[in-house]
Amino acid sequence: MPETTVPDSTIEPTRTVRVPELVGVPAADAHDRALDAGVLAVAENAAHTAAGRSRIERQDPDPGAEVEPGAIVRIWVSS
Repeated sequence: MPETTVPDSTIEPTRTVRVPELVGVPAADAHDRALDAGVLAVAENAAHTAAGRSRIERQDPDPGAEVEPGAIVRIWVSS
């Protein structure tokens, strides 16, 4: 039986996006910035107050990391 090969044009490369810098960003803007980059920011410390004045103090993964689209970026909001 003859061998068959798959043309390279049919193999789709894995697409990645870069995690944006969220540290120092106002909490009210962090989620939008993450979505614009193709990731989802999820607060790890949900019991924060004054979200309008709070800023992101930490994130995981770090800014610039290559992740799959829709990946979760964990954020910690200053209180």
